[in-house]
Amino acid sequence: MITLNKNELYLRYIHEFQRVDMDEIVEELIRIISEYDDFAIIPHYNPDPDAIGSAYGMHFLLNKHFQKKSTIYFGGVIGRAENKMMIDILDIPIVNLADDEQVTKPIILMDTQPGTGNNPLSKDTIPLMIFDHHPKHKVSTRSKFFDIRLNYGSTSSIIYHYLQELKLKPTVNVATALYYGVQTDVVGEGRKAHKVDFKTLEELSKHINREKLYSIENPKLPFDYYIHVNKGMENSVIYDDYVLSSLGEIKNPDYIGEIADFLIRFNKAYIVLVMGIYNKSMLLSFRSQRKRIDAGFTLRKIVGTLGSAGGHSSNAGGRIYFDTPDDIPRISKKIIMKSLKIIQGKITTGIPFLSLSDYF
Repeated sequence: MITLNKNELYLRYIHEFQRVDMDEIVEELIRIISEYDDFAIIPHYNPDPDAIGSAYGMHFLLNKHFQKKSTIYFGGVIGRAENKMMIDILDIPIVNLADDEQVTKPIILMDTQPGTGNNPLSKDTIPLMIFDHHPKHKVSTRSKFFDIRLNYGSTSSIIYHYLQELKLKPTVNVATALYYGVQTDVVGEGRKAHKVDFKTLEELSKHINREKLYSIENPKLPFDYYIHVNKGMENSVIYDDYVLSSLGEIKNPDYIGEIADFLIRFNKAYIVLVMGIYNKSMLLSFRSQRKRIDAGFTLRKIVGTLGSAGGHSSNAGGRIYFDTPDDIPRISKKIIMKSLKIIQGKITTGIPFLSLSDYF
């Protein structure tokens, strides 16, 4: 019989990390899942590989171990070429959720939490279950089951841990999806990983299809991608080691993060903020390779009450809704001024990125 309540379970996750009693946790998971027959698995808006991979892993777990039905839904778009290839080549069953569509099935939230503004849930909707590795939101404790592990670098690692506990060997496609999900969240400069993530990669590597993985990592890119790269460079301004860029109106929200990742590779850039306008909102992607600048915390300070933001120490995202296009210049100016004050400590004059050669 489970004697731990949700808060005690959560405290055990946070304070004991990998020394949790997984038998008790899995028993609670089984008890809750057995009460329902069909589930809605929902990752964050414009899901990245970790969100997609962990959702696919949960879909496999429900079907294979519990013989339960489930549908993976997503809000926003999947625009990044790698993510599209991942879904296509691994046959991931995922359905686009219309803006006004209501989900009536019990919800399992993946790689996000209620109250973040980063998923299709309404303010009053509390999911049945949550699996995430981002800082906990208080409202998450209202779910029947929440596994939020700050000592994991990806949600895909968490889901793989459950497959292990339930003695489930993932299929080649599921293993490849989980592997790529972990890899994109923890491998690379500025990314935060833990031993458990590298152990997960090592174990999953025995089950993946490397040809499929290569195809996912190296997809053909549309011309639109290069247009946005060019726009990102043309509109970039550098303030010491801080690069700020605005893409204006975009058709693919994933380009915000892609351009941020592209610019942070510049050898004189250690902090990057990219802005873009999509579907009556301003999207922001923030990168930091400075220890004193925590990306998630800093972007929340920059956005303030204008919208929502969050993320990790090295990368974060935000969203600001506006009523009319006339609001865009005011919001943009406020974000730029506030970011300079917080990051540089003062308002300074920047240098257009493409004019840097004049100063060397």
